[in-house]
Formats: sequence, C-alpha cells, structure tokens
Amino acid sequence: MLDMEFRILDVLTREIGNALSINKIAEKVRTLYGSGDYKNIYVAINNMNKDKIVTLEQAGNTSIASINFENYLIIDLLSEMELRKKRDFLKNRQEMQMLMLEFDTYLYNQDLIQSISIINPERNAKLNKAEFLVHLKKSSNRKVVYETKLGIYVMLNHLQMIHTIRIDALVLEDDEVSDLLKSNEANPVREMFYDKIAIFSSQSFWLWIRNEIIKGMKIKTEEHQTHPAKISEEDLVYNLARFGYTEFGPKIKEGRQICMEYTIAAIMFRKDARRIDAIAIMLAKNTKRTNYDLLLFISRKYDFAEKILGILKSLRNLVTHVTTAAEEPIRLLESMNIEEIRADEKNMKDRLKLYRVT
Repeated sequence: MLDMEFRILDVLTREIGNALSINKIAEKVRTLYGSGDYKNIYVAINNMNKDKIVTLEQAGNTSIASINFENYLIIDLLSEMELRKKRDFLKNRQEMQMLMLEFDTYLYNQDLIQSISIINPERNAKLNKAEFLVHLKKSSNRKVVYETKLGIYVMLNHLQMIHTIRIDALVLEDDEVSDLLKSNEANPVREMFYDKIAIFSSQSFWLWIRNEIIKGMKIKTEEHQTHPAKISEEDLVYNLARFGYTEFGPKIKEGRQICMEYTIAAIMFRKDARRIDAIAIMLAKNTKRTNYDLLLFISRKYDFAEKILGILKSLRNLVTHVTTAAEEPIRLLESMNIEEIRADEKNMKDRLKLYRVT
C-alpha cells in the first residue's frame, strides 16, 4: 500500500458516516500527518476510485469520497492498514509490546471475542495508560457471555499490576456496539471509532463494519471526546429531564443529547448531593435503557466505580425490577476489587418514593 493511500484510508475510516470532500480529506491528512499536497491527494483518490477502493459522488461542484465496501478486497486492504498502524505504534514501545503479547496469549482461545481495538493509542501511551474496546460476538448463552467478560476484566487487572500501567476496557456485546454507533447521543463508542487501532482480529472488525453498512446502518463517529466535567449546566438539565429527573427552578431548553452514562458521570464531577440522588432515580426509571457495561467503563475511567457499586447494591434492595439487571454489573465490579462506598439507602428510598419508583 502506498503511503498516500494509507493516509487517505486512515482519514476515511475515522470519518465513516461523514461526507468528506477531497479538499476536506487533504485538510485532515495535513492535520494527522503534518503534510499533504492537495494535488497529490487528488491524484491518489482518483486512482483509488479507478481501483474501486473508494467511490466518488458529485455534490454540486464537490466530489465526495467514501470507502467502497462493495469491493470484496477492501477488507484485506483495511486490515493491512490496521496492521501497519499497529506496527508503527508498537515499534519503539517495548513495554507495550510485552503487554500486547500477554494480551494475545490470553485471548487466543476466547471464542466469543469479535475484535479488540486500542483507543487513542498515542495520547494514552504518553500518559502511561491503555484503553481498549472489546467487541463480543452475538451469543444467547448468558453464562458464557458473563464468564468471558469476567475473564477479560480479571486478566486486565492482572496485567495492570504487572506492567504498572493504567488499563481501562469497555467490553460490549454485538448489539450494544451497533446501538451505540448509530445513536444520536454523544457516547464513548462513537468517539472511540475515530481514533483506534484494531489490534486483534482486524479482518473481523472490518467484516462486521461492512456487513452493518450493507444492512443499512448509519455509523456516526465523533472526532472530539466528551469529558463529563465539561458538560454544560444547560445540557445536563436537559438530559436529566430526558431520563426522568426534573428539578424545580431550571428552565429546560433543548440541548445536546448525551448518553445516560455520561450524564451520570457529569453529576459525579459536580459533587452536588441533591443531584447525586438523581442517579438512582434515572437508573431505576431506565432499567432497560441503561448500558451497564458502558456504566462500568465510565465509572472506572473517571474513578467513581466505588460509588456506583454502592448505588447499585442499594437499588437492588429497593427496586424489584432493578434486582436482576444490577446483579451482573455488581459481580463484575466486585471481581475488579472495587470497594463499595455505601449509599444512603434510607434517603434513596424516600427519593424513589417521591418520584414514584418502586
């Protein structure tokens, strides 16, 4: 693969679902790689179009480029791109190579794993951190799914201690990945797909993407990460109302849609005791809507897992329809050696009663 083709594919894979003109691609190439002559990029994209690697569609006077997923060979080409990115990232990082070797050794016999991506690799490596998205295959066997998740978390905790590196992992089932990728809400998965390297089963990763796109899924990646501490008060009030918690005073204005798990994290950052009560109410009102795998990831990443464990345990005792849903996340948090910070169960009971949740 030529260097310019590699760079163009890197840009297009980050921006899946977003319409990019050749001019915009050139701008993105320069941002990512420091240089990129428009003429060379124009010629390369037209050659890639002739080779059926990309498609070009006219939108007025502008040519819009997209990856051609109808081309059978595109999966091999995208997998080659991922392998090159992986080599470039690991080349001068011996400690990370050792971590990846142990990672691969453990995962070799894990049949339920679809693919694994390392997220924001360059930035996190500088901070002595590693973040992973683990995509599991579809399975109706809940016992096997739970045991796979448990094994991954235990293994990562072990590697974290050996290599003295902070490791955060988001382990998602197949339907969860689909739902989050096509969601209109700001959420970590849309952001993760912008800057990632598929380090394990890259062909499976891109086969899955192609199949979802062919089936009609509209993938929406997001370049900029949401930091819960920076969610505006207006957006927080709007999203609290979306999830069933309203307050006296603040006027609700339509704002940016943000997933409930990020909304919970935003509450934790503000350290407002009154707002903390909203977490239990939202979880109780949105049991089927809550993505507990996502909540576990965000709570660990932003260091409030101990509080979430306490809230979930109290909810399990107080709200009948939460009991079953909360059981798995509670056990997974405990397997990570998270020590519970007890919630005020009496106060929670009163607040739930006020919001008519039992």
